[in-house]
Amino acid sequence: MFGNVFQSVSFLLVALLSFGTATMVFAVAAHLRRPVDLSRLITMPDRLGALNMTTAGAWLSFFFGLTYLEPAVVATLFNGIGPLTALAFSNTKLGGPNPRVIGFERLLYAALALTLGTLVIVVLTDRSGLALTDLAVQSAAVACVMAGGATISLSHTIARKMTDAGLGSDTVMGWRFLMILIVAGNGEWWVGDHASWPNLNDAVVLSLTTFTLIIIPSFLLQLGVARVTPLTVNVMRSLGPVFVFAVQQADGRLQFSGATLVCVLAYCRIVMTTAMLRAKNEPAPPMDRKSAG
Repeated sequence: MFGNVFQSVSFLLVALLSFGTATMVFAVAAHLRRPVDLSRLITMPDRLGALNMTTAGAWLSFFFGLTYLEPAVVATLFNGIGPLTALAFSNTKLGGPNPRVIGFERLLYAALALTLGTLVIVVLTDRSGLALTDLAVQSAAVACVMAGGATISLSHTIARKMTDAGLGSDTVMGWRFLMILIVAGNGEWWVGDHASWPNLNDAVVLSLTTFTLIIIPSFLLQLGVARVTPLTVNVMRSLGPVFVFAVQQADGRLQFSGATLVCVLAYCRIVMTTAMLRAKNEPAPPMDRKSAG
């Protein structure tokens, strides 16, 4: 739903405002609630660095995609690739707890991959709600969004390991965006169009809006990361694109795309069925309130 914003404001500036606000809010909250977490964080620089790199790559790719693609397409590709990535890495050192995946559920993941591939074809054959203006640029945007979705899945796994090590979810949220701020800040300063920067009032509104619609859901997801496997987290976060499609109809840049809608509905149906199987087949882990809170 931020697609229209990205036509007039640099995606780097939007990232700087939204994640800068998130860093201030959660870092202060974590320091007040759990000051000991900072000393724990210092003992895991490798995980903190990996968390920042994967988070930065994922969200900057997401925002870049919104500049050139239909928002519902971005949401579907970014979220949909997550469960496939989590499943692919579940038996490796990069993966989290190994989920119990039954045969029918694997068929659903195959159907999910087919749906995402179909949606890519919809975009690149100019059947999406945003006209194809430059095949190379929009192909790059599709690739970036899918790479970002895979990267954020790995980021969730790293975050899970950090909460398992005793860090609070607010601490993880408060320190995971540092690299985004460095990259976005330098990029916007050196190559951004300073004339397009919003005034102070508009910047505050944009910061609060992105904090509400992006950061708060991400924090709720972070709370879930501390309690269930990364595969389940990625399935549950995949349920939003149908709402994005509905909201984006108010964007004057876009036309209604039946092809996009069919892909989004098929995607959501697959994910909802998978979520029910996840709930049935995955036992609830014991809750450690100190590490999750």
